[in-house]
Amino acid sequence: MTPLHIVSNRALDVVPATMLRAPTTVVAASLHDVTRALTAQAARPPSSPIAIDLVGHSTSAHQLLRLGSTVIDALDLAVFRFFEAIGRSGILRDINAVCLRLLGCETATSACGVRTMRLLSSVLAIPVYGSRKRLSRTHHTAQGFNPIFRHVLVDATGDVPPAELT
Repeated sequence: MTPLHIVSNRALDVVPATMLRAPTTVVAASLHDVTRALTAQAARPPSSPIAIDLVGHSTSAHQLLRLGSTVIDALDLAVFRFFEAIGRSGILRDINAVCLRLLGCETATSACGVRTMRLLSSVLAIPVYGSRKRLSRTHHTAQGFNPIFRHVLVDATGDVPPAELT
């Protein structure tokens, strides 16, 4: 599986520099940059299944992923509508996206995080995974999230991603 890394401009410290130089990595300061990354991916020839990785720090209160200055909280109407528009657009199907991974510390541990994962999965029509542990630079390689740590990722029901999604 090919990952598309969308790394928060405020979390460059959690990924290796080699990953930041990869052609499948986009540094994002806003949700607009997520759209830009998905559109650029759609312009490439069709590929194998893709995991979309949003990489950033999580908020301290609710462990919600922060992408630039935006907190990925599905109860925030602007955030929800943004992801809803992506789901309706068909771009995830066009790029062969099979999951979204919220790669920040403990993004699957709070009620807010699980609710966000569940709502995003519903509007995107793909599984959404978060982390049940703290993540650091050691969890990533030049190619992205290290598959040996797939056991720290879970969906809203607590299931780990199948091997083909890591």
